[in-house]
Amino acid sequence: MMPKKNALGKGLGAIFPDLMDDPADKPTFAVCGIEELSPNRFQPRKIFDGKEQRNLAASIRKNGILQPIVVRKSESGYEIIAGERRWRAAQTAGLMNVPITIRHNAKDVDVAELSLVENIQREELNPIEESEAYQTLTKNFRLSQDEISSRVGKDRSTIANSLRLLNLPGEAKNALIKKDISAGHARAILSVNSREKQIALLVEIIKKKLSVRETEKLAKSLDTHLKKKKKVEKDTYITDLENKISERLMAKTGIKQLRNGGVIEIRFSSSDDLDRLADIIMSGDDK
Repeated sequence: MMPKKNALGKGLGAIFPDLMDDPADKPTFAVCGIEELSPNRFQPRKIFDGKEQRNLAASIRKNGILQPIVVRKSESGYEIIAGERRWRAAQTAGLMNVPITIRHNAKDVDVAELSLVENIQREELNPIEESEAYQTLTKNFRLSQDEISSRVGKDRSTIANSLRLLNLPGEAKNALIKKDISAGHARAILSVNSREKQIALLVEIIKKKLSVRETEKLAKSLDTHLKKKKKVEKDTYITDLENKISERLMAKTGIKQLRNGGVIEIRFSSSDDLDRLADIIMSGDDK
């Protein structure tokens, strides 16, 4: 069996040959006014600021746009499929016109997929942007994790772990976006079931600059403490119930919890005592 080839790094055509090589969708090359373009509504990237974006604008100002922006027609002009960073940088550079490649048959799912792949190939998304992009493909277009995996050239486990990041508290998501913590830290935070403990763990990571290994160790200790606390609370309830039943029946009572259900044990001292307990249980009257 031939190993699965990673499609990343081979260009968009290697990943979506059905779209890029469709004879009915031969691309049209053109030049349009920069104001005719609108952002891709499925764009996974939310943050475009930063040094790299400024460097791209400087390069475009000097050399122009070397690779056309991929678009599809919209009611008001053209919607960008791939190349929104270049379009934004071109505005910063003061360009009035930009080269475009028009894809005539691109569907919404194609646009969403191509936008995600382009960002993965050209510049790494922050972990939350990537997670939200996978979520869009899952919810909006009903793609399974296996289908997404084959589309973007990443293992299914990678897709699943990325989607889990969306369960983080908002504070942890922001810390991940700002690179105050890594994805490894985030996974350790998710291993703690209590939101309160997750926030406490996040504070400790940032305050003490914990490594991922140190965070995993602390998360394990916090989770163990929670389980013990829960067990103590549960035992207290059972003990109180045992006491109430014992007082009601005037007999020593024990409750054992099993994996499915449990057992109530009632002790009796003689045949007469057994008859007494049976009367109470069967009639509900004290005798």
